[in-house]
Amino acid sequence: MQQQQPSVSLAPNTSHPQHGLPRAGSASSRRSSLHLAVHVGHPHRCHPRALCAAPNFRSHEAISAKNTNQDARLGVRKFFELEMSVRDGELDQYGVVNNAVYPTYIERAREELMSSLAMSRTSIACTGNAMALTELTIKYFTPLKRGDKFVVKLTLGRIKGVRIYIEQFIERLPDRKLVVESTATIVCLNRKQRPTRVFPELSAKLLDFFSPQEI
Repeated sequence: MQQQQPSVSLAPNTSHPQHGLPRAGSASSRRSSLHLAVHVGHPHRCHPRALCAAPNFRSHEAISAKNTNQDARLGVRKFFELEMSVRDGELDQYGVVNNAVYPTYIERAREELMSSLAMSRTSIACTGNAMALTELTIKYFTPLKRGDKFVVKLTLGRIKGVRIYIEQFIERLPDRKLVVESTATIVCLNRKQRPTRVFPELSAKLLDFFSPQEI
């Protein structure tokens, strides 16, 4: 099942559950364990794309040159990873994670990514700028169950104009079985809440982070 959910906020819209009706409060549950990791390698056999970005503080001119060579820099995928565990409050009546909860897992990973780049929501808001999630597409493959451990993987798809495309996966641990494949589109907004070219500082940090280091 594939769903597209337009939104104007940084938090993704919740999807209609595949295994049961969403319950109020289930998406707000917190994970019991968190582990960060960075992984370099080729993408999963499936091709999800998703991200949550953050703005920066310079003029728009430097970004054009960056966009022209980003495909070459992102030829080999590098992932940001966040490990989590399923909590009881996130389950539906069938004993599996409610489909409305998966976007919150992905959002949490995006927030951790932005924090690691020193581009938190607070720092962005202080500049008067903002980011808006305009599209979130999710495919569900394997449900998570009570006590399952899993990892959310993020990689940069592309930066183009006012948009950032992020590829997102959720994989069950330890077998790395694909649970969710997702693509997110994020738009940069200026102080007048109008779309503006991706902030140069943000673009530079994302490209540097997701470009594999040469050995």
